[in-house]
Amino acid sequence: MGLNNTNGNMYPWVSHTWNPIAGECKHDCSYCYMKKSFLGRLKKYEGDVRLSKNELKTDLGEDRTIFVGSATDVFGHWVPSKIISTILNYCNKYPNTYLYQSKNPKRFAEFLDIIPKNNILATTLETNRDYLISQAPKTYQRFQDFVILDHPRKMISIEPVLDFDLEKILSWIRKINPEFVSIGADSKNNELYEPPSETINMLIKEIKKFSVVKVKKNLHRIL
Repeated sequence: MGLNNTNGNMYPWVSHTWNPIAGECKHDCSYCYMKKSFLGRLKKYEGDVRLSKNELKTDLGEDRTIFVGSATDVFGHWVPSKIISTILNYCNKYPNTYLYQSKNPKRFAEFLDIIPKNNILATTLETNRDYLISQAPKTYQRFQDFVILDHPRKMISIEPVLDFDLEKILSWIRKINPEFVSIGADSKNNELYEPPSETINMLIKEIKKFSVVKVKKNLHRIL
């Protein structure tokens, strides 16, 4: 598939997405857009994890911001280290800014020696509460693993935003001290536990006191 221009509900500040990993994502998030958008039409995301070798012929260009693994989790616990290092080393051949986002952020630490400082590392914190919506590590575990990560460019994605405890999630975000926070809502009618608009607006207001907030278009539905 090669590089794809960003569209739809993707981050507007990302220029392209690139998905070099094939196979099933083991996080099995109930709200996953891949499940509803493609309904099994993409055989690439079935079966065991593997490197999509044709993707390693892709010219990634230069001066781009590329989200690597937008359709799966490159740093998932089921992905062999050799596959991850192959992807990272391939990206490093092209002078771009890469976004690596994972719900298993403790895996980032394994590869910090080959992740350039200009790359953005991100994790998803939909809430601080334990809703049974996926097989991914609990959000508290993600927070613990991400807060100790020694990397200069960190991002938090709160999407799809679920009802949360304001002071608790703010304390997590302050401790992580991200470069910016992206906030978005459920786009696929998954009937999730969404917070009221007043709570979201308060969260945005408080985060802006110490970081940058990037509000996605899909959030306006509940604002």
